[in-house]
Amino acid sequence: MSDSSPALRLRDCILGFYAVAAPRYGEWGGGINARAASRTAELVALQAGESALDIGCGTGLVTHLLSRDAPGGFAFGIDISPDMLAVAHRDRPSGSDAVFAIMAPESLLMRSDSFDAVVIGQTLAYLLRPGAVLAEAHRVLRPGGRIVVSCQRRKLSTPAENVFFMELTRLADRSPMNIPRPPKAHAWFGEPDVLCGLLRNAGFSDVSTTQFVTGNHTGDAAGWIDLMSLAGPYPHELLAHLGAALRATFLQRFEHAARQLSRDPFRYHRAFTFALARRP
Repeated sequence: MSDSSPALRLRDCILGFYAVAAPRYGEWGGGINARAASRTAELVALQAGESALDIGCGTGLVTHLLSRDAPGGFAFGIDISPDMLAVAHRDRPSGSDAVFAIMAPESLLMRSDSFDAVVIGQTLAYLLRPGAVLAEAHRVLRPGGRIVVSCQRRKLSTPAENVFFMELTRLADRSPMNIPRPPKAHAWFGEPDVLCGLLRNAGFSDVSTTQFVTGNHTGDAAGWIDLMSLAGPYPHELLAHLGAALRATFLQRFEHAARQLSRDPFRYHRAFTFALARRP
């Protein structure tokens, strides 16, 4: 087996997930991703005539906002998922001149010192070589240019989410499938000290963080499982391949465990850490 096999398997898993998630990405969880995108654009604060690169742009939620925020400027979104980019083109809002392309984030086809701002939203933890991506972001930024990176802060997950993933892990241990996942350490990229360290190691300065929490809830365990099936590539891949019997067992176990938590157990939120920095 070649050294590239884990990377290729993870890439295929991510692409398969986004092929399913793309049409619902902006509305998922009551609009969690859309609200996070709005906060990202606010933090970037792109000015008229400035240029921005959105790495891992997905359906273009941030890219379109940046394009409208900076008349006379340039907003460029890249992603590896053609399904996500198809939605970005399909749902282009009035006033957006954003440009999109399929491109690997570890090897950007851009000149050095090209952009005033770079965004990496909810992408870093899924990458096998996050350091290489941050190095490329540093390279394409102009001196004094700014970067905004967001990652989910998993330590602030709700009790129901913790129970869900505990039961999901038990299920995975019984499954013959070997679903690829990023390295375990990537789960903690949303911790402020970890994210700041990554940016400093990549050569960025003036690093600061802010938090953002937004959420939703479902009426029952079945609705929760449907919601969480689009929370990421790993739960999607595992839940998508359950037979009826295993899914019923999983639902029963999760519902029993969740109802021990509170009278209203099926609450869900996403806590994000946003890191802001500059290229010296």
